[in-house]
Amino acid sequence: MTRPKILIVEDDSDARRLYAIGLNQRGFEVKLAANGAEAVERITGGEKPDVILLDWLMPLMDGREVLARLGSQEETAFIPVIVVSGQPAPDSLDRRIQCWMTKPVSVEQLVTEIERPRPTA
Repeated sequence: MTRPKILIVEDDSDARRLYAIGLNQRGFEVKLAANGAEAVERITGGEKPDVILLDWLMPLMDGREVLARLGSQEETAFIPVIVVSGQPAPDSLDRRIQCWMTKPVSVEQLVTEIERPRPTA
């Protein structure tokens, strides 16, 4: 089974590093972005991850705006997004969010969610 390419979008450098090390050790190809603006720039610049791990509250561009920007372009609208946030999940989730995970989240929990079968767009 081919491991997905993961983009970790997280403003907390310790969490970003912890997730990256753990996912790399499990064979995933991992790219990093320190905020939403950097993530959108990377993705619209040609990097197409298979899954985005997205923090919700970040400086420069939050998770809601990242979803809006990516959702407005056909080639990025259907990239699966897993929100990993310190905030509890809202009552209703944006349709592009595959899962909302409330921190703290272990690497094992991330792997389980990343590998969960998803409906195709």
